[in-house]
Amino acid sequence: MNNGFSLLDVGENYHEKSILIYGDSNDIIKVPFISVIFTIENKNILFDTGPNIDGNYPIMKRFSTKQNKGQKLEEQLKLINLNITDIDLVIVSHLHFDHAGGLKLFRKTGIPVLIQKNEINYAYNPDFFYKEVYYREDFDYEDINYETINGDYEINDKLKVIALYGHTPGTQGLLYKYNNNKMIFTSDAVYTIKNIKPELRRQGFDSCTSMWGESAKKVLLKNRIENYEIYPGHDPEFYLNKKFAPYIYKL
Repeated sequence: MNNGFSLLDVGENYHEKSILIYGDSNDIIKVPFISVIFTIENKNILFDTGPNIDGNYPIMKRFSTKQNKGQKLEEQLKLINLNITDIDLVIVSHLHFDHAGGLKLFRKTGIPVLIQKNEINYAYNPDFFYKEVYYREDFDYEDINYETINGDYEINDKLKVIALYGHTPGTQGLLYKYNNNKMIFTSDAVYTIKNIKPELRRQGFDSCTSMWGESAKKVLLKNRIENYEIYPGHDPEFYLNKKFAPYIYKL
């Protein structure tokens, strides 16, 4: 495809709303998993990989995780005529099961996988309250070509990784800026728009709430001062109004 991006529907959880917004109701809601594929100057750049549904991890039972065959990453890419081997770079926001499960598809490919050094270190020894969302079966492979970074990182003149620590010690998002197109893909640094507007509302599942607050403010500044559109990590209402692959947003 020409310069553009597509949203990929790679599955969903079903869990309490209060996990997204602390103190909200315990009503069970459908929570989408989102990956994003950019094509810029003939380079295909993937942001997040969805879950490894075959892992059947305990957390998947707790959250009633679903992913049908058509939602698997490789099938979603086919909708826009791409295969795994067509990817030039993978950016993984963090290594929780619903974002890192597709990394196994990049074993022995040599395709670089960009990750914060803090994140991969933490994933091997997470705090007790996070042990159920990190699974080494997703990421612990010597034949994945990890490239570790510290903080913000410029991929090209249009795309930049932005450090958004707090949800985990190494959560990162993705910025796109070219002419009037400005977007920030926050992953779980911002679960939903209601976590940051009209005021900050604590998320239900973070490693450090104070650090999360600083990252949330960083996202808000990009939105308010520089007019970046925010693409949150798991916002059911937001993504109801967006189009998914095979649709391509032109850039």
